[in-house]
Amino acid sequence: MTIRPNAIALTAITLLAVIPATAHAVELEWDPNPGVTGQPLTVVVPSPVRYPRRYYVGVSPVRVIRPPTYIAPTRVTVAVSSPPPPATVVVDDGGDDRDRDPYDTGGLVVAGAGAGGLFFLGDGITHVAASYRLHLGLAVGPAEFALRFDLVPDAMAIQTPDGPTPSAMYTAGATFNYRFLPGATVHPVFGVGLESIILDPHAGETGTAFAVTARAGAELAYPLADGALALGIDVTGHHPFGATEAYASDVVDMLSFGAYGDYRF
Repeated sequence: MTIRPNAIALTAITLLAVIPATAHAVELEWDPNPGVTGQPLTVVVPSPVRYPRRYYVGVSPVRVIRPPTYIAPTRVTVAVSSPPPPATVVVDDGGDDRDRDPYDTGGLVVAGAGAGGLFFLGDGITHVAASYRLHLGLAVGPAEFALRFDLVPDAMAIQTPDGPTPSAMYTAGATFNYRFLPGATVHPVFGVGLESIILDPHAGETGTAFAVTARAGAELAYPLADGALALGIDVTGHHPFGATEAYASDVVDMLSFGAYGDYRF
C-alpha cells in the first residue's frame, strides 16, 4: 500500500488533537520514491482509554481598562457659632422703686394749669380776687425753666377822674424752679422769676409794671407709663417796680396762692 507522508502526518496530528487517548506505534511501509522500496514509516495509532488525560491550555485573562469617572467635588460650608451668653436673672425686691424719683422720666416738656386767689397788699390785705394760671416749662432733671401766665378777671376797682372803675390784671413771666428730695413722694419746690404786669381798667388807660417773684410749694409726683403727673400747692409773692404813670399807684405788693396740676411728657 502506498501512503503519502504528508497525508499520514496530517492524519496522525488530527487524531492526537481530537481524541484524547493512549497511543501505540505501528510500522507501515511506504514508498516515497517509486523506484525504492523497504522504507519503514512509523505511524501513531490512538487507542481509546477508559480514563483519558485532560490538557488545559493557559489563557491570559482579558484586562478591561475603563477610563476614570470624574466626580465633581461637593462644597460644604460649616458655620460655627458661639453659644449665647447665659441669661442674667435680676430679682427686683422693690428697693430701687423706693429710691427712684417718680418724676424722673424721659419727658422734658411740662404743661399744667391751676386756680387760686390773689391778695393785694397795702396797709394789710386790701382786696382778694380769684385767679387762674397756665404753666409751660422745660425740665432738666430736678430743675425747670418755665413760662407762667396769671389771669385775674376781676382784680380790683381803681380810681379814675370819672370815679372808681373795675379792672382786670394779667401777668406773664419767666421762672426758674427746683424740686428737692428726689427720692421722696412729696417734693418741696422753690423758684424765682421776673414778670410783666398789665392792669387793664374797664375805663381809662392800661398801665404796666415789672415785678420780681418768689415761689414756694410742695408737689406730689406720680409716674405714668408715658410721663409723670404732679399735683401741687404753692404761694408766690409779686413785688412790682418800674410802673408807668397809668399804673394805679395804690396797687402794691401781691401774694398769689392756689393748687395746680402738671403733666410731664
